[in-house]
Amino acid sequence: MKQIGIVALIIFLCCENQIYSQTRSFSQEWSYGVNGGITLSRMNVNSYLSVPQELLQQYSGGIVVRYISEKHFGIQGELNYSQRGWKERTDTIFVNRYARTLTYLELPVLTHIYFDLGKHVRLTVNLGPQVSYYISEKEIEREINDFARDNSYYDLPVQRPFDYGIKGAMGLEFRTKTGSIILDGRYYFGLSDIFNSTKADLFQASHHQVIGVNITYLFR
Repeated sequence: MKQIGIVALIIFLCCENQIYSQTRSFSQEWSYGVNGGITLSRMNVNSYLSVPQELLQQYSGGIVVRYISEKHFGIQGELNYSQRGWKERTDTIFVNRYARTLTYLELPVLTHIYFDLGKHVRLTVNLGPQVSYYISEKEIEREINDFARDNSYYDLPVQRPFDYGIKGAMGLEFRTKTGSIILDGRYYFGLSDIFNSTKADLFQASHHQVIGVNITYLFR
């Protein structure tokens, strides 16, 4: 019994020392910085129309604030200027081309999770809601040859300026003494429509889908 007690005491002291070391090695962290990248977007539509699309390449950028409150977890907020939209191309007897850029101010609030891959490298995962407000739009391409097809929505402005959805990102963070460089891929799925969607309207659904490739620099 005495030997068992001694072994239990040693195990307890080792575990206590390890927990203390991990707690002491972690410190809460505030970071702030900027991000920028490209967006590849399309419009997820549901209607009686067949709307073939290609991914429309645009750009985004903004400011980032991150707070790591405990080991492996934190929260990240951003304010981004983002371009989205859609691009149509129909290669039939009648070749139709159309593309429109929509510009938004985005505010994602994301749960930040990280895993250490080495002394200066982390795998990062961000996930959470995003709200956006429509600022402007620009038609960047229009070539209509098939007048039998209903293209009336080409002249239809955005009817619902507020947009909301879910954003996720995964990437690598390279940490230095002064800050971090983060490369990540992003995906946004819109849950709201940009056009009215009653039974009398052309579209029953019209929401954004955006793929992004971003680089972020954070100061600590």
